[in-house]
Amino acid sequence: MEEKIVKVLQSIIDDYGLSILKDPDRLSQFLEARFPEDKKDNFKLTYALSHLIKSGWKPTYKPTAQTDSEYIDQLCKNLAFSLEDAKTAMRIINEAVLENKLTEEDEEAPFFAAPGNLRKIAGGIANKPRTMWLRKKSLYNGLILVVALLAMVILFYQIGSQRFPEGDEFRIAFFTGLSGHNAAAGQNELRAAQLAVEKVNRSDRNRFYKLRIIGFDTPRNPEAAAKYVRTVMKDKSILAMMTGMRNPILEAISPIADEMQVPLVVTTPETDASSLEFNEKPYLYVFRVVNDSDSRAKMLAYFAIKQLDKKNIAIFYNSDRNFNVVQHEELQYWIKEYKGEIKADIAYTNKSVEDSGSALKAIADSDVDVLILPSSAKNTVKIVTKARELGFKGEILGEDYLDIYLKNDESVFYNSWWINEVTSLDPKIRSVLNDYKSLYNENCPDPDIKRAILSYDAVMWIAASLYQASGYRGEAVRHAMLSTRNFPLSHATLTMDPRTHGPLNKAMSLVNCDKGKGIFQKRIRPEQSEQ
Repeated sequence: MEEKIVKVLQSIIDDYGLSILKDPDRLSQFLEARFPEDKKDNFKLTYALSHLIKSGWKPTYKPTAQTDSEYIDQLCKNLAFSLEDAKTAMRIINEAVLENKLTEEDEEAPFFAAPGNLRKIAGGIANKPRTMWLRKKSLYNGLILVVALLAMVILFYQIGSQRFPEGDEFRIAFFTGLSGHNAAAGQNELRAAQLAVEKVNRSDRNRFYKLRIIGFDTPRNPEAAAKYVRTVMKDKSILAMMTGMRNPILEAISPIADEMQVPLVVTTPETDASSLEFNEKPYLYVFRVVNDSDSRAKMLAYFAIKQLDKKNIAIFYNSDRNFNVVQHEELQYWIKEYKGEIKADIAYTNKSVEDSGSALKAIADSDVDVLILPSSAKNTVKIVTKARELGFKGEILGEDYLDIYLKNDESVFYNSWWINEVTSLDPKIRSVLNDYKSLYNENCPDPDIKRAILSYDAVMWIAASLYQASGYRGEAVRHAMLSTRNFPLSHATLTMDPRTHGPLNKAMSLVNCDKGKGIFQKRIRPEQSEQ
């Protein structure tokens, strides 16, 4: 092995000269490339050589027994070499340089190039023209100048198209319907958003910039809405957008966020995630704070099977809207995933719900443990009342409990559970609603509470992202939003899922009607192991 490393070292010296021994780091690379079988000995050799050079050793020194003994002692004392390893290192170095030994005078003598003493390199500079044609040089110089000018134009264009705060304000555009049908709902959303602005501006979150939200009365025609949003967003002082409008308006305005590179936060309670996607991927600048249909379906299946321990399930769902149909398909999937069994699966429409007695009778007469009512909304009281009248004694699991549904029918709601994204029975939500009443001297109407709270929380999240972003450009704000982890909102704790641009495993509120009247229980989410 020692003979082989000596030969390898001699070949390296032949190629690169004795001066290669003055550069142990480079020498170690050559040794590893040419003699990879013994990395340990290679390391010892170059390590010893590095120390010898620092001690005054030169490749041109003539070895003597006395100098070798001194160097061996130094290797043993300073590098903790064994006596045998130190002797081996010195022996390899001496043998390798023996045939290539130069005197110190020869090494330092000037070298003159002469015909025959330079190695010819194929394709080297000798084969290249010494000068370039003047016309060719001018072409290259012209191309470089054009590229430089284009780069400057692009740079100035980007600077000119950037968005900046207006004075000391961070501005948010809120697109919603403020006139005509359902104008009151849009106005209550905007009021709740303004309440959040007031709270942010009173805090010490940022001393230099205040938050401002501007409501825009958006047309309910998709094409007109898209045109209107583009016109509004010509104002470069608007740094973020939000909306609570439904499809197909969402589908029309979502691409504009990517086009303008301005984040858009969607607060629509029943959001179809596919309307916020392009080629099955979310738009880069579109986010939502609400759970989508899949998350809601998963929560219903999880609570029924894992928490209530009910395996035999009946589903009674509204097939009028696409959101409900998609949620129903996802509910079927999650029930199977959680090892439940669907005993009855019946659809109804807003028109046919009055004549659903036979369907509910069939459910009541079956061995169903729990009846799930996804997104029953205004039909809730009718369905629950009729199911109880026809003899269904099992548990009922639905969504979005509201006291106004009860009226004089509290008794029929016994033994029912309700999963809510937002509920006024939640103490934290009550606190926000009290602030709402203090500011506007009136209560937020019950049907608008969910939308109002989601708008309030969206503003709080946007504000935090604007203050944490590394700049005012949409990309910086977008990255701040994507990196959201465990951000406390009034209705939940928000962690953003980069894959969907929506909440990751967000908790929902649980309401129980043991004897008819709803009582807030807690916030729940599927176990992490169940995802």
